[in-house]
Amino acid sequence: MKEPKENIKHSKHAKLIKPTGGEFHRLELGFLGAPCGVIQKISTNIAANLADCKIGYIDADHHPDEAANQVFNSSYTDKQNFHRFDTDTNNRVVNQAMLNSCTAVFVNGNHYKTASQVLILNEKKKESLQRKLDRIKDVKLIIKEDVSEVFDFLKVYLPNIDKIPTCQITETDEITNIIQQVIADAIPSLKGLIFAGGKSQRMGEDKGAIQYHGIDQRTYMATLVDEFCTNTILSIRTDQNIESNFETQEDLFVGLGPFGGLITAFRNSPNTAFLTVPIDAPLIDKELIQYLVKQRNPNKVATCFYNPETKFPEPLITIWEPRAYPILLHYLSQGYACPRKVLINSDIEMLKIEEHGKLVNANTKEEQEKLKEMLK
Repeated sequence: MKEPKENIKHSKHAKLIKPTGGEFHRLELGFLGAPCGVIQKISTNIAANLADCKIGYIDADHHPDEAANQVFNSSYTDKQNFHRFDTDTNNRVVNQAMLNSCTAVFVNGNHYKTASQVLILNEKKKESLQRKLDRIKDVKLIIKEDVSEVFDFLKVYLPNIDKIPTCQITETDEITNIIQQVIADAIPSLKGLIFAGGKSQRMGEDKGAIQYHGIDQRTYMATLVDEFCTNTILSIRTDQNIESNFETQEDLFVGLGPFGGLITAFRNSPNTAFLTVPIDAPLIDKELIQYLVKQRNPNKVATCFYNPETKFPEPLITIWEPRAYPILLHYLSQGYACPRKVLINSDIEMLKIEEHGKLVNANTKEEQEKLKEMLK
């Protein structure tokens, strides 16, 4: 029975899943409770110890030495060893785009609200911290600077305070280890995405139904990948009728091939990383997938293989991190729907393997028979 029209709530916009995080980044830590100089120093020390991570930093300019250009609303300066971009635009969308390449962002929480916080307990700033309780939402660490006990008002405000790690400000290594664990805990989960939506025009038959390993290739690839993922999805066209024990996902971006399947997956799950494989590469095995997952670098846009045949990164057998999603959409807005082009022009982890023949795919009957012979 249909619900009466008058009971259906009108929605002006589509309900989309938003990326996690706050004003600046998916993983932002606001340091607050101490003088700004202390926050700058401890943030610098931690970032220096996190050599494998890209850490961004947000602060107010306490000593402005030059006025903003009143003519341009945005300006870019190549400083030779770094780049500077000045703009009068400041909002969550712009901020997250600018800081997308960072593993995490440290923020001077005295000036800005953040999704997560590190509290620094300083006796002189006690009253100031108490006035900023509205900024304290998700405390990852408490650092004692010149106090022996946690402030009473924090014990009342934070019912779980006994479970929050606490360090002295001199314990730099311990502080770094805790922040490192926070970063590790924030690594996105991994889903499998099987590109099964091709029309198989050159093959003359459904490539997903071909049996190289005793079962249809769709099921074989999904089963192979699923061992390393939380769950696995078959990316298909809207006009495909596929029966499978695995979840199917119809492309929302029609006519873009695997590119459309990938951005559809990110649209549905923007906080997840995706391990993608095509169905027409029957030499992909458990060993190859295991190696890819083991070598995954979540600090990069993607982790992929170098293909010596093409002399380019292999875009379809790849782990795509959530930070790839806005980059993919940006390329689409510029008229590009080539995942390889995105990899070539992005900060990626590219793996070289001796058995690069495993990356080969079969698009024709002749290639199919050749690969079947190799698998015997």
